[in-house]
Amino acid sequence: MDFDHFASATAREWTAPDDIARLPRPRLGYFGAIETWLLDQQLIRYISSHRPDWQWVLMGLKAARLDIEDLPNVHYLGSKPYSEMPRYAAHFDVCVLPWVTDNEFVSYGSAIKVREYLATGKPVVITPLYEYEPMDGLVRIARGYDDFITKVEDALARDTDSNRYARQQSIKEATWDVRAEEVSNDIETLLR
Repeated sequence: MDFDHFASATAREWTAPDDIARLPRPRLGYFGAIETWLLDQQLIRYISSHRPDWQWVLMGLKAARLDIEDLPNVHYLGSKPYSEMPRYAAHFDVCVLPWVTDNEFVSYGSAIKVREYLATGKPVVITPLYEYEPMDGLVRIARGYDDFITKVEDALARDTDSNRYARQQSIKEATWDVRAEEVSNDIETLLR
């Protein structure tokens, strides 16, 4: 994970791209793989009907059309260049990871997106992922549809600069450079 790249979302001022600038707030932002088996479309549909003023902003590659794309507050903006991710994230109000939790990929995979979201400093609301359970508090882990709404409402109402700083510090040392240095040191130790 490139910490500095994603941290630039809140470290500088960004002009909003036209496709997100036209959307009202609050914006729940997601970037990453967009698959019918990965995104919890029932969750998004439920929240969209209960909070129609919340705008879901989805960006990434997708293989098939999503059922939720016809909802008036769900906006698929397509795939964006990696270099533009901080610019878009700067205009999210909350970063979300609304993944289904009942398949092996999600259960055993590593959602690098959560680390990228944390690096932005933006509030993060996710469905339960084993890897991030120890970070509950820095990441808001929603345990049901209504709890997802509650967690987003909390993120919108109670986020502070100190919360942003804590999120960023929690993963600042989780970069590829730091990881490579750790592996290099382990190899040197083994070779001695």
